[in-house]
Amino acid sequence: MAKKYPNVRERNGKFHYRYSIKDKVTGKRIQKETPGFASAKEAYNEGIKIQAELLKGTYVDEENILFTDWCDRWIEIYAATGKVKNRTVNIRRDSLKIAKKMLGGLKLNEITKLQYQETLQELKKSGYKKNTLKMFHAAMRMLFKKAIELEILRTDITEGTTVPAYNPTVEELENNSDLPKFLEKEELALLLNAALEFGDDQYYRALYVLAYTGMRIGELCALKVSDIDEVNKKISITKTLNEEEGISNYELGTPKTISSARKIAVSAKVIVILKKQIAWRKAYKMATLDKFYKKENFLFINTETMPGRPMSKKRLQEFMKDCLRLAELPTDFTPHSLRHTYTSLMAEAGVDLIAIQKLLGHESGSKTTEAVYLHVTESKLRNDVDKLDALLDGLI
Repeated sequence: MAKKYPNVRERNGKFHYRYSIKDKVTGKRIQKETPGFASAKEAYNEGIKIQAELLKGTYVDEENILFTDWCDRWIEIYAATGKVKNRTVNIRRDSLKIAKKMLGGLKLNEITKLQYQETLQELKKSGYKKNTLKMFHAAMRMLFKKAIELEILRTDITEGTTVPAYNPTVEELENNSDLPKFLEKEELALLLNAALEFGDDQYYRALYVLAYTGMRIGELCALKVSDIDEVNKKISITKTLNEEEGISNYELGTPKTISSARKIAVSAKVIVILKKQIAWRKAYKMATLDKFYKKENFLFINTETMPGRPMSKKRLQEFMKDCLRLAELPTDFTPHSLRHTYTSLMAEAGVDLIAIQKLLGHESGSKTTEAVYLHVTESKLRNDVDKLDALLDGLI
């Protein structure tokens, strides 16, 4: 047997091919062997492949690393790149918690394509939402891709697998559930009037600016006085606020995408609101001079605990919810709903879709913007279709 198939050894009825590789840490030669095969020939053929890979320098030694351990190592590598925001890192970390729960007992190189595809199916059956599953799949694809890049694995088990389809129910179709939530103009008026009733002029102005510019809440809270161009009626969007570690440890990051860095053209009424905010801020700074945070000139500021630091996104969200209650509007609207509200208002005013997307800092083809735009302009489309009857009236 040994002469016919060199380096093949039998153990407990299985055949293994023995070979040696250089240890990455010590540089010494260490003995390895293939998994067991039913025949000596199969083991020998696998050994020939390994020897060829060793000669070419393409051999990968699949470490006996646990899947849970690789999850922890990968998230450290991912965060250390400095190319992703803390919020994104935390989203990936949440996905890995699900992954550890489903696959935590396995070694990294033991997971098969079939197991992974069945995991996706099981997560859907367990009630995970479509977006959660998509984020999970995205994290897993990156995790296995990095394992291959670092020569920990040979095969990407996520390649060729797919997220299960989520077919909408009749109720969802009837309710047009894909349409993002936004306020009609009458509802927006109720919200802003309620904000005035609360008597907090700064938070009222913050909601007003969100609704009339389409800014993201993080972009608004990161605004500085210098970002306002009163003469040319523009606002520069160059940063976003991250306060996951608390407002005392806030961070300013780059906008969500490349296209999110932009200059927004605004109306004269918005400039009036912004000038009032600048004047109010100046007066507040003078009144709290010793306590006021002077490192950066934020436009919308914290007044509760740390005067002069940026306005808290969480506090603004709470204020909006209070206003919604006072206005007797649904409380599931959020500051991001005002971004969709801006789209609806601009569409109703006759602004074309491409211009709206540019103002929002969206790349062309944004499904959410298109959905709101088409919903608002549907009545106009109906009128255009009805013109066909008038055109052929009397001829047919």
